[in-house]
Amino acid sequence: MIWPVYGVDVHVKRLRPTPSTERLIELYPTPHDHRLYGRGHHERVEATIALAAEWLPTPLVSIADLSCGNGEIAVRLCPSGERHLGDIAMLPAELDANGLKYFGPIEQTISLLDEVQAFVCSETLEHLEEPWYVLAQIRRHAEHLVLSTPLECWDDGNAEHLWAWNQPGVEHLLGMAGWSMRAFTTVDARVYDETYLYGIWVCQ
Repeated sequence: MIWPVYGVDVHVKRLRPTPSTERLIELYPTPHDHRLYGRGHHERVEATIALAAEWLPTPLVSIADLSCGNGEIAVRLCPSGERHLGDIAMLPAELDANGLKYFGPIEQTISLLDEVQAFVCSETLEHLEEPWYVLAQIRRHAEHLVLSTPLECWDDGNAEHLWAWNQPGVEHLLGMAGWSMRAFTTVDARVYDETYLYGIWVCQ
């Protein structure tokens, strides 16, 4: 589908149907650990932390990441504040001391949150049945959003990814959910023969 907005070509493409519950369990047996997936993932995490540290309030009092993987982004951005960590897969034991444990899809666990200063949604939006709905739900629970997602990967072969979009497409979804952009950057892992160009935003 193509959504033209204010003369800008907003591209949002559905890639594949939502997996069954059984398939989701197969796809997400353990939380994602960026350290296992190459230099591009490492640089994307570091760039996310650097951009967020520059634009978020300091010190952060509270942060949430309900698709946190190994939790590094939230833990490093909010080392001494209140952390709410969760994942669709069971969290590693070492994260028990770093925040409250939420287990299950983000669409469900977000309703359990009180308001937090910042919410991290890193490499998650492209996995969701209704990404615009989740962005709107986050808006109800957080003052700031740290977001990353692949850009312009129209033929993405990753079975976990349900959506592809360009930068205006993502920003259109953010605007629909009530978010305004404060900062943006990219990390291009394709220079390392990896798959993705990552977009990274800080919003409020």
